[in-house]
Amino acid sequence: MPIIEPPRLSGLTDRILELTSTRAPWQRRLWRGGTMELAQEFLTDSVRPGAREVAIADRRKHLMEALRTDHGIADFGRRIETLAKDIGTDTDETSHSWIALRHHVIEMNDAYLTNWAGAFDVPPPNRAIDAEGAARRITAHILGSGMHKNSLHRWLHDIQSKSTPVTPGDFLREADRRLKAPEKVFTFCVPVDKRPPFEVSSENAPGWMTSTETAEWKRRYAPDAKPARHQGSFLLEITARDVNAAADAARDVIAHLRTKFQLASPNSIGIHPKMWSMQKRSDFPTTATNRVINLAAFDRLGRLQDLTTADYLVNTLALVEPLQTAAPHIAVMSGWSAIESLLVGPADCDDIVAAKRFSLIIAASLMRAEFTRLAKTYAAENDDPDARALNQCETNIERAKLFQILAFNRPDLILASSTDNLALQRVRPALQNPRQEVNNVTDILSREFTRLYRKRNMVVHGGQIRGANLHSISETLTPLIGAGIDRIVHAQLQFGIPPIELSAMAEARVDYLSPTTSDSGGGLLDLLEHPVQ
Repeated sequence: MPIIEPPRLSGLTDRILELTSTRAPWQRRLWRGGTMELAQEFLTDSVRPGAREVAIADRRKHLMEALRTDHGIADFGRRIETLAKDIGTDTDETSHSWIALRHHVIEMNDAYLTNWAGAFDVPPPNRAIDAEGAARRITAHILGSGMHKNSLHRWLHDIQSKSTPVTPGDFLREADRRLKAPEKVFTFCVPVDKRPPFEVSSENAPGWMTSTETAEWKRRYAPDAKPARHQGSFLLEITARDVNAAADAARDVIAHLRTKFQLASPNSIGIHPKMWSMQKRSDFPTTATNRVINLAAFDRLGRLQDLTTADYLVNTLALVEPLQTAAPHIAVMSGWSAIESLLVGPADCDDIVAAKRFSLIIAASLMRAEFTRLAKTYAAENDDPDARALNQCETNIERAKLFQILAFNRPDLILASSTDNLALQRVRPALQNPRQEVNNVTDILSREFTRLYRKRNMVVHGGQIRGANLHSISETLTPLIGAGIDRIVHAQLQFGIPPIELSAMAEARVDYLSPTTSDSGGGLLDLLEHPVQ
């Protein structure tokens, strides 16, 4: 029996499942960090050596905006507002305000999910809860607290398959219990493809095993894993919430060891593509798996076979390639470097301008991508004149524009899937006030890409390659980076428009957007589609 949702929360569970699915389209994935993740970043980053006042103020503003609209925060941030204002460049970990704020953050984090559960059980009289916002905030919090997205997805599916009724509040209380339970130790065996250039023994190389010992370990603990040729292995013990989160942490260690083996020995030890899990009794990839970039423009425009490409696109492809499989700190550096190389010009005084420019490109792309997907969904689900008209469109942009007007003309239009209906609800406001909606999405994304910029600075200037939510932000933003760059590639290949011109064109056109009517889309889907004549 599925989680029993009241009408006001219809689609909540399906939306969380979509947010945690590796198959969800980029525009429907999780875009932002959780509220408590932002609070922790404000605490830690404000006392880092060299922290700038503008960065502290930016994080404070972002945090307070999140707190004021989050039902997981009992007082919506009122208790800490004064304390947050006291944090500045002269604050350190011994400052009264910082210590008090840290304790507030601990208390807020501890009560976060139970507060949401209470809001689901007894709706607040003056603050309505929308399913979309709740799904995003709750998912971000659970993932930020250490549960892996694959584990959350599977757990929800398991709940849906059982016969015992569960309310959204029940689900959150159980999630809270799981997140407060002690972490577990998970063991992985990582095979290597060359005999190590040192004696493998418990005294000389703790944690290493000979090829014979490795074969016996696999037979005993991971019989379901596929066999692999190897010359021994090493064991990693990882403390984590679940086996998927442990596998991610193991991959971070493996990335470091792979570099060490390559640079420190002439007889480089290669690491096998798969590692074996004692608890799962099967295997996991040894490189990152959930960061996906899809640059479909080359194939979509029939240019995949081109042997020459614009220099800036060659540079960009080289920079974004590590996002898919490299260690999180490499992904963060490469991701921001790609954005900066495309959207910062010689006249720009501050690199951070790239965050807003790139966010606007993505926001404009999102509207087109979602209307295209909804159009195809409607056409597949229906057999009426509107569906036939959508099927007859020759291009995606024509199909998206036709569905945009269809959605305007039919405010009661319903699709079969609750997640599709939630997606339609998300884009409907853009029919009435397109400028505000595009700017709202741009602002949300700008905050997240500004976070990426700050994380990149911590890595480059502070050498901070572990922790600091690098894994979380790299996984969240990689699909968005791919979507933005795909649109930049599209503009170059089809129109010959460079990235800064594309962003400037979109920025100007936003000011001239008009509401959708029965015969006009008001320019909403044309922000990036046609060059200025």
